[in-house]
Amino acid sequence: MQNPDIDNNDEKPLDPTMEKVRRKMIRLLGVSLGVMFIGVMAVLAAVVYKIRTSGDEEAQTAVAQSVSNRAFVANLDVILPADFQVQGFNLDGARGAVHGVDQNGVSQILIIDLTNGEIISTVNLRN
Repeated sequence: MQNPDIDNNDEKPLDPTMEKVRRKMIRLLGVSLGVMFIGVMAVLAAVVYKIRTSGDEEAQTAVAQSVSNRAFVANLDVILPADFQVQGFNLDGARGAVHGVDQNGVSQILIIDLTNGEIISTVNLRN
């Protein structure tokens, strides 16, 4: 007695209408897989973009909050070195940069903390 679950691999060819349906289903499967692949790649690209740009925004927010929490002095006296000739001044948050030339003719940039008027650092510019 033969087991009805065992297939003898004697498959009959499909009739032409079923073959058309099968081809359409395979084509639909290919198009669906392509659309899904493009969608997954778009989501991954968005995640990578968000991860790379979120660090910059968090750093800018932290700097803005730290600057806004500082109390600036309304009238600030900054004592510059003797015979220092100021050529320019720039602001950057709670710091200022004074560009000038000292008594020896060396071009310098003095970084000043605007909350207390102290010179944080001196940058000598040389050729």
